[in-house]
Amino acid sequence: MKRFLSTGGIATKDVVDLAFRHVKPTSTAGKSGSDSQPVLINIHGIFGSSAMFRSLSGPLANHLNMDVYSIDLRNHGDSPQAFPYDFMTYAKDVINFIKTNLGPERPVNLLGFSIGGKIGLLTTLCHEINIQKCISIDLPPYETPNLDSVVLENYALIMKIVNREIKIERGSPGWKNVLLDHFRALPANKVNNGDPSLYFASGFFRVKENDIPHESDAIHHLTEDRYIDYYLPLKQFPDLLDMLRGWPDLHGTDNSQGLLQTSTPRPVLFMRGLQSCFIKDDYSLLRQFYPNAVVREFNTGHNMTVEEPKKTFQCIVDYLKA
Repeated sequence: MKRFLSTGGIATKDVVDLAFRHVKPTSTAGKSGSDSQPVLINIHGIFGSSAMFRSLSGPLANHLNMDVYSIDLRNHGDSPQAFPYDFMTYAKDVINFIKTNLGPERPVNLLGFSIGGKIGLLTTLCHEINIQKCISIDLPPYETPNLDSVVLENYALIMKIVNREIKIERGSPGWKNVLLDHFRALPANKVNNGDPSLYFASGFFRVKENDIPHESDAIHHLTEDRYIDYYLPLKQFPDLLDMLRGWPDLHGTDNSQGLLQTSTPRPVLFMRGLQSCFIKDDYSLLRQFYPNAVVREFNTGHNMTVEEPKKTFQCIVDYLKA
């Protein structure tokens, strides 16, 4: 697989085993949890990884007295790179993770940020696992034709670097600061509460598989591209933004195997940023698939856990405890 990736190829897999981080509440650290005890699974957003929940996992585990798992979606973090990369496939990976690592009967709560919210919502519709509650942070269960300017501007900059319109040499003096300066210069990143520059730039800091030299590849190093690159092969995902906008047809071919129901009484919380463009004012659209859904509004943009960390954290804890 390593040699296959080093040549730029990506396998196609229906399901991959997801990498994850596991945090236990301090009251049970070192002890084996009961299979009947509920757990929380955190699902990150686009270009993110389980690391985005590093500061939240411990406090959530202790406040909820619950084991917390933060996963890396396929093509993110330490999880395998594989086609396809649509929402149904992401959900299948999470369902497989639950069945394999926790068991189909284990009570599970889901917390998803951005596309992680959509993936959590789809996972909640699966009748083969025991989802108790789901929280979607600022993404709804329908197509979102408009994307946040933060996503659009940062993605455009990432692709300029990937396509060598902006060239930053690997290992050159201060290259990380040069990279971050490009991201910090974006209008969308000049916000009062939390600069997302590091979040989007971090993919250039990770070592890619094909950046690890092999002795047999020495002849190719003479012509090796000396500029930084993103650890994900984004050139092979040309319709990534279209995918982010979408929502699968659960009544049609996307759900032809009947893995997901088209409605569930399972409780769902939508945390809406009022300054974000994603969730519409008509909340009845949220209840088409989730009739027991509730909405909490925050006077923030999309990245509400950074802009209003205390309020959003308390909202998550209160909902999962109720």
